[in-house]
Amino acid sequence: MQPRKPPEPRNLPPPIREVTKLSDVLSKVIAMRGIGRIRGDRQLMDAWKSVVEPEVAAGSRPTTLRNGTLQVIVSSSALLAELVSYHKAKILARLKAEHPTLKIRELKFKLQTRG
Repeated sequence: MQPRKPPEPRNLPPPIREVTKLSDVLSKVIAMRGIGRIRGDRQLMDAWKSVVEPEVAAGSRPTTLRNGTLQVIVSSSALLAELVSYHKAKILARLKAEHPTLKIRELKFKLQTRG
């Protein structure tokens, strides 16, 4: 009796040369789905509402935080003028004190455009 030959390999995938960390894959999925942005938007809105009066919160909303500058959309020119002239420094100081992890250094207000 002759010894048996091992079976011929069939279209096997190439050996794995590089392994991607699960954390890297999850980070990409979160970024692609926008999950992180939704959480970040909610965090900004919660911080904003915690430092301004309810009337101000009703007529404004934070939109972006980029390079330490928080941009806030304001619904009326009267509120915009009031925020810039009277409340900007106080709001900024409260944001820095109560939400230091956001690292907000500047506030910019912008009038909401209709359309």
